[in-house]
Amino acid sequence: MKLQTLTVILSFSFIVVDATITCRYEDDTQMFHKCRTDDFDNVLRRGIVSDKRKTFHIILNRCQISSIEPEAFYRLPALVILDLSENKVENLQLGVFDRLVTLSHLNLSYNLLADLPVGIFDKLQNLSELDLEGNRLKNLQQGIFDHVPRLYLLDLSYNSIVGKNLNPEIFNNKRDISILTLSGNDMTEAPFLSIMHNINYLFMNKCRLKEVPKITTASNMKKLRHLSLSSNEILYINDSTIFNNLIDMQTLNLSYNYIEYINEDTFKGLTSLEVLDLRFNKLRSIPVNMFQNIQKLYELRLSHNFLRSVPMNAFAGTELERLSFDHNNITYLHENFLLKIEDAGLMLKFIHFKNNPWQCACLRDLLREVKEIEVKYDTDVYDGEHAVCVTKEFVCKRDPSVNDEFITMYNDIL
Repeated sequence: MKLQTLTVILSFSFIVVDATITCRYEDDTQMFHKCRTDDFDNVLRRGIVSDKRKTFHIILNRCQISSIEPEAFYRLPALVILDLSENKVENLQLGVFDRLVTLSHLNLSYNLLADLPVGIFDKLQNLSELDLEGNRLKNLQQGIFDHVPRLYLLDLSYNSIVGKNLNPEIFNNKRDISILTLSGNDMTEAPFLSIMHNINYLFMNKCRLKEVPKITTASNMKKLRHLSLSSNEILYINDSTIFNNLIDMQTLNLSYNYIEYINEDTFKGLTSLEVLDLRFNKLRSIPVNMFQNIQKLYELRLSHNFLRSVPMNAFAGTELERLSFDHNNITYLHENFLLKIEDAGLMLKFIHFKNNPWQCACLRDLLREVKEIEVKYDTDVYDGEHAVCVTKEFVCKRDPSVNDEFITMYNDIL
């Protein structure tokens, strides 16, 4: 996940004529282009989008541009947003962006860039967001960001970058980057992160991580608010202090890993944590005190694990409002589970519990509770038209010894 700038698009048009790009404008301030064909390798020359003094927003994505001439962006003194994404650009000539002194957002994602010449961004003194996602970059040259004083969002995701090969000095003059996306690269080692002191949002999805990176324990990461380690290869979190420095952390995403075990004290230091995502792992149980007293926790995602129970007092001392444990192996909950949670001071607003091997009597008890205390739930499934439980006995058997029987019945139905 990455942050994106919200822009208002009024209309757009694009025409390809004899392998050249021609445009029609809504007005002098915005240009929009939509490709009709992929038969050409277009060259972006002066005269196509240049010499428009009032234009502040240009979109040239999916235009089959393979080359950009040096004066393609001549005389665009008001340009703020330039989108060149999803083209075929392999090389950028030094100086091509030099006249865009007002540019703040540059999107070069999903091109064929394998290298960036030092100096290519040097004149972009107002550049704040740079998107390089989905190119062929293997490395970055020292000095590439040295003269971009306002850069706070950098997206390097889905390139061919190997973290241990990046020289930390690349970021010597860019320690203030606030939003950094590294997803889809090999970040099993990332020493360059140790030099950055103001990261608020860090995305490291699909980075081949087999454990939570040690960078989380570093003092320079104390300002981190959002950390995403989704879709990696993490099996265990044994170190109970691994997140202790992250006192400002609000969102932690550990989904789509292979996590079987988490130390019960792992999340205790996350005093500002609001959202914890543990979906699509291999958790079989939850220690009763794992989430207790995380005072600001209001959303917990436990879906798609192998949980057989949810402890009664697991959420004491939190502000939990949204809870999901659908797609697990739960056949029953403790008697009056939700009512007792409410009595303890929690005010659940949303709960998702579908696709578990429920005993019918146990499920009836839970549905009665959610309706009684007016908690929103999976009404699309529990509409009387779907099979939602595995046995029609009238008494809920709250006994772990019977779980295997009902889980087997459920799997046979599937």
